[in-house]
Amino acid sequence: MTGEEFVLSIIAIVMGCTVVIVAVTKIAGLIKSWINRGKSNLDDETFDRLAKAFMQHRKDTDRRLQKLEAILSDEKSKNKSGSSSKSKEIEAPKKSIEIEDHDTEKEKSDKDKDTNLRNMLR
Repeated sequence: MTGEEFVLSIIAIVMGCTVVIVAVTKIAGLIKSWINRGKSNLDDETFDRLAKAFMQHRKDTDRRLQKLEAILSDEKSKNKSGSSSKSKEIEAPKKSIEIEDHDTEKEKSDKDKDTNLRNMLR
């Protein structure tokens, strides 16, 4: 037997043993679960308590959703009735307003100097 054949045989033995060990543990787990199939993790008292808590949560959620739906329907009805009356009240202005600036050149230059001075002091 050469060195390469020896290394390959060792690797094959290790891989085979690994596959057998994994298969045996999986089969043992299946047998355990088959034996314990009738037993549950929760006792009856805990299960009943969880069921009551779930039903209470479901009732609370339904009640909240109904309240929200009622609020939304009220707002929609208010918006529909209010939008028609608001459209009648709001009208565009018919005359435009124009503002004329009567500042002279001297006053403008004085204002520019003041703003420049304020900007420099900040």
